[in-house]
Amino acid sequence: MTAAHQARRMGNALYKFAFPLYRPLYSVFKSHADRVERALLRGALADGSIVIDAGANIGVYSQFLANCVGTNGMVHSFEPDPLNCARLRSALTHEDNVRINETAVSDQTGQSLLHVSDELNVDHRAYPSAGETRRTISIQTTTLDDYIKDGERVDLLKLDIQGYELHALRGAARVLAQNPAIKILLEFWPYGLKQAGSSSTALIDYLQSHGFTLHEISSGGPVAFPSSPLREDRDWYLNLIAAR
Repeated sequence: MTAAHQARRMGNALYKFAFPLYRPLYSVFKSHADRVERALLRGALADGSIVIDAGANIGVYSQFLANCVGTNGMVHSFEPDPLNCARLRSALTHEDNVRINETAVSDQTGQSLLHVSDELNVDHRAYPSAGETRRTISIQTTTLDDYIKDGERVDLLKLDIQGYELHALRGAARVLAQNPAIKILLEFWPYGLKQAGSSSTALIDYLQSHGFTLHEISSGGPVAFPSSPLREDRDWYLNLIAAR
């Protein structure tokens, strides 16, 4: 077992059995691991900014984003898993600039199934995975075009939804068209995209067809994408920033 897999198992054990310890440790880990992304977001957001946080999990990023947008801004957080969402609500109960939705962002509004991982709380998926048997729960889904009012401003779309990013973007065509200055921070996970029935090529083509230029976030900051050959092995992913 690799060190990364051991760390994941230990983290999930803390999540299940010692959550009051897990959350601050995970928050510190994300602050360090995503320090470049966070620096970019601090520069892109200001008091009054409007942000979508899809795949909010337990709210570590939503809390960071709430600080970035200030009292005049708003973070719309989406987390379909009931337990994660309950912990998200508990953590952000005093944040008046966060609106929490126990909903998945998708290309359709209605009901669907969430395929739950009992091994990793950040790996619940809105689609079945080949070769895996997972328990499922019924969830609500929404498109961002249905959720965001016609003409409403959105400054940042953050997507970390385990390979379902293209589905979410297809459900946000109007939002993207009406917000020419919108920026998108997304996890790029070719393995997950393929499992979800799309592909890395389709995601790249969709964003470029809507006028976005893509940059990979490296330890030194944004670099031209792709900086190296793309891979589809399960543990390979990177973060992208898209802007016009």
